[in-house]
Amino acid sequence: MKMKNIGILLLTFLLISCSEKDYLITISTEFGDMKLILFDETPKHKASFIEFAKAGKYDSTTFHRVIKDFMIQGGDINNRPGVIDRDNTLIDAEFDETLIHTKGMLAGARTNNPQKKSGVQFYIVHGRKYGRQEMEKMGEDNFYTQCVSQLNQVFQKGEHTDILNQIIELRKNNDIEGVKNLVLSPEVQQIIESEFGPQSRYTYTDAQFKAYETVGGSPHLDGGYTVFGQVVEGIEVLDKIASQQIGSGDKPVKDIFMTVTVEEISRKKITKLYGISYPE
Repeated sequence: MKMKNIGILLLTFLLISCSEKDYLITISTEFGDMKLILFDETPKHKASFIEFAKAGKYDSTTFHRVIKDFMIQGGDINNRPGVIDRDNTLIDAEFDETLIHTKGMLAGARTNNPQKKSGVQFYIVHGRKYGRQEMEKMGEDNFYTQCVSQLNQVFQKGEHTDILNQIIELRKNNDIEGVKNLVLSPEVQQIIESEFGPQSRYTYTDAQFKAYETVGGSPHLDGGYTVFGQVVEGIEVLDKIASQQIGSGDKPVKDIFMTVTVEEISRKKITKLYGISYPE
């Protein structure tokens, strides 16, 4: 009986010890190091990133797509030297309204898929500051773009050619506003909803307006990509990388290689060093 109790106590101690630790990620480049923490609210992305980083799969990859005032993207493990078997891992979307695309946030890159699943590549938001009116217009534009994409899928099936012919005629006359009004009309919205279900416009909260006005970021990505981490040290490295000379395809003229390491440290230390708070 005593041995059983000791075993339970030991297991409890180990579980408590594990819960009191977290991972600190270091992305090292020729421009310096960026240190990041990963969010508990996105457990699948967190676990996947740690797994790939510990296995060294991100080492010798590059930041291959860099757009100043937008983001820097890297981690293309399939283009490392010597890689034969491609990794097509997809991670379920994990959206949290409190995790938004402000400067320094880490998020999962993805190809176009209805479930908005992430691949193994990632990006770090650079962004810029946005005013409320600009963000409101951005939300309207994103909804319109989504409707156009869905409507094109309907046309590809050979359906509603009358609507397609109207759009073609409006475009011939360079009537862009007319096209927009038609796409957003009740008639066309009903067609889209009958095919794809009820549509909802992404609306920004007061907290988002304030964050993008003060910190800056890339608000048009909210609701479309999973944010799962944050740069807590080395934000100046992000600025340096975002400012590099870029060639075709937004690829830096000079390769920007990285190594990614994982360190397990106490959450208390992370809070002390970086001000990150954890739930009690």
